[in-house]
Amino acid sequence: MADVNYIFLLSLTIIVIGYIVKKLNIITEENGKVIAKIIFNITLPAVILKITSVIEFDPALIFLPLISISFSLIMAIIGMIIFRNYSKNTKGLMLMSIIGFNIANFAFPLIEGIYGEEGLQYIALVDAGNAFSIFVVCYIVASIFSPIIQAEDKKKIDIKYIAKRLITSAPLMSYVIALSINFSGLDMPIFVIDLLDILARANTALILLLLGIYLSFKFEKKEWNIILKVLVIRYSFGITIGLLLFFFLPANQFNQLFRVIIAVSLILPIGMAVIPFSVEFEYDEKLISMIVNLSIIMSFILSWFFILLLS
Repeated sequence: MADVNYIFLLSLTIIVIGYIVKKLNIITEENGKVIAKIIFNITLPAVILKITSVIEFDPALIFLPLISISFSLIMAIIGMIIFRNYSKNTKGLMLMSIIGFNIANFAFPLIEGIYGEEGLQYIALVDAGNAFSIFVVCYIVASIFSPIIQAEDKKKIDIKYIAKRLITSAPLMSYVIALSINFSGLDMPIFVIDLLDILARANTALILLLLGIYLSFKFEKKEWNIILKVLVIRYSFGITIGLLLFFFLPANQFNQLFRVIIAVSLILPIGMAVIPFSVEFEYDEKLISMIVNLSIIMSFILSWFFILLLS
């Protein structure tokens, strides 16, 4: 295990560099979208293929994607109860904000830097479940409460569109391919392994720079009631359930790193996919972007503390 403070300091420095180049107009948020596409379609799939195709599976590992999916479903139910008195548009926005996590773009570089390949294998499996939470659960919720659907008085969920998004998701398809290779016992050619290794090494720097590019400290006061309620509910349940699982899962079946990864995964930021979802379904894009930005700051501090405390 690497020095936690050193890894977080390195990561924070790269994020600050990304923020500075944005403020100096060397790179804009529009340019950031190109970087995001490179990460989403090239470097992140390379990491997934490299790591997941060689994981040595045991029965305990199935718990990682299941806890991610289960937590998102639980949060959706809790949110429906707590946000029941809000308008449908606001309710949809708040529900989107408490379902799913930004694992690949936030946790991958930190976990890899601190715990190496073993930690990255664990968090990659959590992200496999998170992909379902984001692209299925969150997307369905967003479509149900969408201002567009309410205006047009439609109640149908576009199943074909959801299926298309899943099939065309490069990270999700990478999981399918990597797991197929893993379970079949096939060995990838050396050239492919070396190619994936080169692309994967670029992933960490690009992700951390992208976090800095998208980071913003411009928050409007009028929406603080919604923002605070979302963040308090999200992190209070994430911290509580994460710590309960860490301390009460049997240590003879789930090693310490396994339990640390679970605890940390439940306090990660809101998934970046909610921003394009908010554009697609005509939610308040500015408000949801504010919530996402604040969650990145909070998760960075909490993850640092959790890893120091639990490791």
